[in-house]
Amino acid sequence: MYVPALWFTYSASKKLNLSKRLIEEYTHKEVLSKTYEGLSNQISSINDKEQSEELKFRLLSSFLQISSENPGKLISNYNSSDHPIMEALEQSYKFQLAIDKLEGIPGMGKIAAIFESKSKKKIDTKATKIEDGFESKMSEEEMSIDDDNT
Repeated sequence: MYVPALWFTYSASKKLNLSKRLIEEYTHKEVLSKTYEGLSNQISSINDKEQSEELKFRLLSSFLQISSENPGKLISNYNSSDHPIMEALEQSYKFQLAIDKLEGIPGMGKIAAIFESKSKKKIDTKATKIEDGFESKMSEEEMSIDDDNT
């Protein structure tokens, strides 16, 4: 019952992160373009022709180098969700991998078991809080529907 809601939340969060990053990149390119225009006008007003031409060349080459970069290559971590449920699941998976590595060391099995039991308690506590939240939200919606019907 909760899987579609979790999937939708995860998917929407991932797309939102990608969209934000692309907006930032293209806004940066727009600012660079306006900066180029302003600097180009200032360089044109320089009386020394040789210096003006050299500065125009440097400005153009720098601008072309920066603007030729694909904004998509700068995007990183848009696959990771910033939703607390997804973050908790990811952290618990990483923790489980660390526990598995510790179990291979002699004498660390007991310590690993203690860590694992503590982490399971924390996960169970968070899962209970999440379920309670969903249940309270559902009961609020049912109450509001009942109020609307009366």
